[in-house]
Amino acid sequence: MELNTKNICIIGVFVSVILFILMLVYVWNFTVDDAFISFRYGEHLANGFGLVWNIGQPPVEGYTNFLWVLMIASILLLKFNPVISTKLIGLLSVLGIIILFWFITNDIFKDRKNKYIAFTVSTVFLLINPYTAIHAVSGLETMFYAFLLLGVVYSAWKIISFTNSKYIWLFAFLALLLSLTRPEGILVSLGLILSIIFISYKKNNSINNLTFFIPVLILYLIPIVIYMLFRVSYFHELLPLPFLVKIVYNTTYPMEFLNALVYLIPFILIILIPLFLKYQGFKINENNQKNFKYFLLILGITFFFANIVYVRTPLMNYSQRFFYPSFVMFYVAFGIAISMLFNGIGKQNIKSTKNNQIRLCSVTVLVVLVLLVFANFYGISDLKTQHDYGISFDKSYIPIGKSLSPFSDDNYTVAFADAGAVAYYSGWNFLDLAGLNDKFIAINGSTPEYLEQQNPELVIFASVNDEIPTPENSYNYVLENNYTRLDPIKHSDNYYFIPFLKPNIKDYELIKDSLETVIRESNS
Repeated sequence: MELNTKNICIIGVFVSVILFILMLVYVWNFTVDDAFISFRYGEHLANGFGLVWNIGQPPVEGYTNFLWVLMIASILLLKFNPVISTKLIGLLSVLGIIILFWFITNDIFKDRKNKYIAFTVSTVFLLINPYTAIHAVSGLETMFYAFLLLGVVYSAWKIISFTNSKYIWLFAFLALLLSLTRPEGILVSLGLILSIIFISYKKNNSINNLTFFIPVLILYLIPIVIYMLFRVSYFHELLPLPFLVKIVYNTTYPMEFLNALVYLIPFILIILIPLFLKYQGFKINENNQKNFKYFLLILGITFFFANIVYVRTPLMNYSQRFFYPSFVMFYVAFGIAISMLFNGIGKQNIKSTKNNQIRLCSVTVLVVLVLLVFANFYGISDLKTQHDYGISFDKSYIPIGKSLSPFSDDNYTVAFADAGAVAYYSGWNFLDLAGLNDKFIAINGSTPEYLEQQNPELVIFASVNDEIPTPENSYNYVLENNYTRLDPIKHSDNYYFIPFLKPNIKDYELIKDSLETVIRESNS
């Protein structure tokens, strides 16, 4: 029985790895435009200009991934390609998550059969989810953050469930990395620190000793205070601009959060079942169940603090980017729950009076498993979307940026709502019409008066089905100031970028010819 279980698990992992590789190859060309915002900050830092969006202008915090920017700066200092390098970091993060799955399931189960089942189910659901392939290659910190989040959960759980003091050092270090990677990581870390203190007090174990938390002070609290003081003194803002634009000033309804909950609810229902199995006559290892309870407690606390800021729909939440790291935590809990369920069912007396209930439970579990496999392909349409995006990206954003780069020494400014690849490849001053990298626009929008003050030489608009380009204020500005309208650059079907070039600038004809080359190639 053990050998068969092991073989089935090996086959399951092998098939899921093959599927993951196929999805990975299909979407490899995808790099989200937002990633190039971090690349631009990293490049300026690597070149000695500091954490600035436009060289020579006051610094703005137009990113929410400080550690990721530092990593990119290091990549550029080593003369590596940031696009390829960040994809490799994403893949290494997936491997790190799988290793953590093994550590967690190994600590829950001592017998190999249940360990194999739990690990296999967790890994399979991780790898067959199209979002895993998408975020592994996106160029953003999503997968790296998911790895750190699971690492913090694991180390906090080891401290609470196993009263293992050595893990406080690992927890403090991973919490620091998590908090430097994304702002909500600070909420998660502080929430878990308070939870560890409270739970340890209730358990009356050795963690109550204040000296036990010296690592948290040394490795986490002091560095985070220093980081926050640096942020406020350098940027003169408490929150990054993207947080203000996406969260504070965003008044949409929480549709993406509700979509994430709909996706997670089937997992949550199955995860909770093992907590009540012993009350239904199932034979469940009480020690396993106790450890699982503590894991779910830590998971729940982490889920709350990691997502509380995203209850309202975040803008640019492609492929559930903001909620995906929570999926990873639920996968391993789901794998453990499935192993407990099948183990409990397998230990029942097949001739008992509960036969019908056991069969019903077995059928229910199998049906739910089938449904969850299909649910895990919830993002399959996104896989095609991002694949097509990658193709269009190479024909629009990147060529636009590269066509402008020969004029980067002329102190020209381009205004565009998509502050990514065009800004990174062009080297121009960039006026971010979406406000992610411009404090005034983040608060007030792109007013004609502000545009007049910034005086951009080139303004680019997005247009769908020949509708009035957005943002409309900026469009009215270029019409009133007699900018030259060039032909649209095709990004995808019915989606175009329309350049408006300011007349009478020094390189007008050369810039116009360069953009017209991009226009012709995009429509060919």
